Amino acid sequence: MGAGSSTEVDEPVDEPIDGRTARALRTKDAIVEACLGLIDEGDLRPTGPRIAERAGVSVRSIFQHFDDLDALFAAVGQRVVVRIGGIIAHIDPATPLHDRVDAFVHQRAAVLESLTPVLRAALVHAASSEVIRGQFEQGHEFLRLQVAQVFAPEVAAAPEGEVLLHGLVVALSWTTWDLLRAAQEQSVAQARAVVTLMVRSLLGSVADPW
Repeated sequence: MGAGSSTEVDEPVDEPIDGRTARALRTKDAIVEACLGLIDEGDLRPTGPRIAERAGVSVRSIFQHFDDLDALFAAVGQRVVVRIGGIIAHIDPATPLHDRVDAFVHQRAAVLESLTPVLRAALVHAASSEVIRGQFEQGHEFLRLQVAQVFAPEVAAAPEGEVLLHGLVVALSWTTWDLLRAAQEQSVAQARAVVTLMVRSLLGSVADPW
């Protein structure tokens, strides 16, 4: 991201500290939202000028609030965590398996669909960003643990529980979802049906007949 002309009015020198702090927080929030908004629209490499224009601030202001691109992407990643937190709900492992699979696949599909623009953008930057690679690893571990918790009874009962768990993680991963949605051009409903079939097939060896 490079330098550009200022579109932001400088903070008044006589503005109270609390007022300046609140204004700085609003500016920082606007920058994060602008970056995330551009990514959601398919801009995988949002530049400083485009982010600044969307946020209504100067390019200089971006670098007053974020040391570098990694810092901005870290903040965007935190905002995404909040976003998907509103989608994820607890699914009781004691729920009948048929209902549990349907509920989990519907929830996971919504999460992965929401994550898709951000993950595509992150892939562009991951090779050169330790921060983004770390976010990938943390996100994968969170999604893996969720699968392990929801299907804990079946994994525990399986002769090769770890193999079953790995299969479920792959079937319910963003990589699988993106392959179905992008390369195979499936609708959300079609992709969800494929994932449901894969999950049921994997669990069939340890579950009662469907």
